[in-house]
Amino acid sequence: MHKSLQWKSFILLVFIILASCSPAEPTATSISTPDPITFHTPIPVLADEELADAIRQAQETLHIWRQEFLAPKKAYSITSLKIRFGEEGDIEDMWTEPLYILDNLYTVRMIEGVTVEQGIHPDRLVDVRPEDIIDWMLLEEDGTLVGGYTLRLEYKRMTPEQQKRYIEVTGIRFDKTE
Repeated sequence: MHKSLQWKSFILLVFIILASCSPAEPTATSISTPDPITFHTPIPVLADEELADAIRQAQETLHIWRQEFLAPKKAYSITSLKIRFGEEGDIEDMWTEPLYILDNLYTVRMIEGVTVEQGIHPDRLVDVRPEDIIDWMLLEEDGTLVGGYTLRLEYKRMTPEQQKRYIEVTGIRFDKTE
């Protein structure tokens, strides 16, 4: 059981490192988790049309993630939501750990610190609305990725050598689109 948790943590850490737009410097970690902060940043129109399409596809299919999160039909090793922090021109996209959904508000735990917003550090609880979510993923126990539209785009843009190494490290299979 302990080794299984270490493996899941390792995979999630690799996702964060590979999928982050820029490296984030962690700030002081909170021992106790304070009340969640509510966060909202409008998603700007992006010059990168492929990325804009990936985000649009993730937002249009968020209901799939929500349904599986609330009543899973399969066992998943990872469920995650990618949130955009900051404002146009100074943004960071971060994968987070979803905890619960109340009405139309998603509460997530920060896994890594954000440098563009004050007070958003590891273990901090943040409330976000669906329009703040730019991607979602479910990782099946066999490594099959469901969702992860921005990850798929990043993978597509890698060289064949980088793709091979990425699969070796993460164990992700990109054969499903939803």
